Amino acid sequence: MSKVDVQTEMENTRQKCWDYTVLVRHDSGDTTQHRVRLSWADHEHWSGGRIPPSRVVETVIDHLIAHGVDTTLPPRFDAGKARRWIPGIDRELRSAL
Repeated sequence: MSKVDVQTEMENTRQKCWDYTVLVRHDSGDTTQHRVRLSWADHEHWSGGRIPPSRVVETVIDHLIAHGVDTTLPPRFDAGKARRWIPGIDRELRSAL
């Protein structure tokens, strides 16, 4: 299974979000890098604010990988886009977190 490594974080208070650099190490041995944005609203919605935002991002990416989306992840995306890629992910993430 692919491995997710959330590396760096930058909080953007003007846009009410966190920006992360995420490395995904694929089963093939390839590594891809992504910039993932997590809004404060999605953090609250998925975790109730009780889980560190970096862990929420990691869980989102893990779920995308489990559903086979990892091969098409864009270089930059907002974590909220996961809702378009996987209907029902809100429920899955709240259960996982």
